[in-house]
Amino acid sequence: MNKPIFGYDDEGSNVAWTWNVSPIEKITWKTWKPKLNNVKIIGLTDEKECARLQKEIYESVMLSEYPKKEKLTGMYKQRGYK
Repeated sequence: MNKPIFGYDDEGSNVAWTWNVSPIEKITWKTWKPKLNNVKIIGLTDEKECARLQKEIYESVMLSEYPKKEKLTGMYKQRGYK
């Protein structure tokens, strides 16, 4: 099974990236949550630029796929509703 290659728009230039996971089947599991070091930039040699892009891609994936849960306030928090 081949690793999927994704594209990221960095100020008008396309950056190719993929997940750096040894068993590629993990990506399709709902329980797998990526980490920052799982993002692999393809074809970029500059370490600072690569680290910046890794962080941007990771944050955008985490924000879209794993949004933070809203905490209940007021009487809903006191009563224990979910």
